[in-house]
Amino acid sequence: MRKLAKLTETAGDVFLLCVSGETDPGLKARLTSVKPSIDAAAALYEAAATAGSLHTLPMSVGVAGLVTKDEMTALYTDRMSKHKSPGRSIYNKLMLLPARGVCPLCGAHKVSTLDHHLPKAKFSPLAVAPSNLIPACRDCNTTKRTARPTTAGEQTFHPYFDDFGQDRWLYADVIQSAQPAVRFYVQPPPGWTQLKADRTQSHFDAFGLGATYATLAAQELVNMRYRLMTLYGHAKEQAVRSHLTEEAISREVADRNSWQTALYRALSDSTWFCTQGFPLIPI
Repeated sequence: MRKLAKLTETAGDVFLLCVSGETDPGLKARLTSVKPSIDAAAALYEAAATAGSLHTLPMSVGVAGLVTKDEMTALYTDRMSKHKSPGRSIYNKLMLLPARGVCPLCGAHKVSTLDHHLPKAKFSPLAVAPSNLIPACRDCNTTKRTARPTTAGEQTFHPYFDDFGQDRWLYADVIQSAQPAVRFYVQPPPGWTQLKADRTQSHFDAFGLGATYATLAAQELVNMRYRLMTLYGHAKEQAVRSHLTEEAISREVADRNSWQTALYRALSDSTWFCTQGFPLIPI
């Protein structure tokens, strides 16, 4: 959940750029005529996103009774996301927004597509609006599908309008079993409002981050086993705990809410893992 800077291009400008590639004169004329409706829808969207009230926006499956949902969807698919289309330059700019190409919705996988924060099938006027297009990994885009919030607490993190990264909220526990595992969960800090806590949990659940992080952690455990066995052979528990603590600090400096930060904090805090658990990691 990492904040991104918005593009400076307006929804109306991007819309007209995409429309410029339309070859059907009649469709092009109809699309051009609804530009004021595109501007109005984008203004309402930005105001609601800023206020944290996107759940209040009514669905719109067409534009001004002149352009259909399918035509707006095709505008995005054929005139923006397609290679060498007029709007592809904006698509590419959006894809380059995340630092190091990491998905801002999960913080784990590589950006590979654009996700419509409010689905284009239900909010057609926003189909090519830059502030509704989030660079994301395919997993996050697929998991979310066409879900939309119906209450304030169901609203997921919006990279252009929200910043949930100032406080630590992602934690993990070590599961003591025949093969060590890690469970990730949301623990809001005391100063947060209930709404912010609910939205964070909604985001965590909507994108299946618990399962994603647990899978990544399982591989990370395998990768660290040899190093921990070597350290334990030299100086026992203290060497293992010190190493894990240093790894946690290093990752926390980079991102206090990364799955790696939560993982290494949990491992370094677990006496069981630092003494009995790590040798049980399967190889």
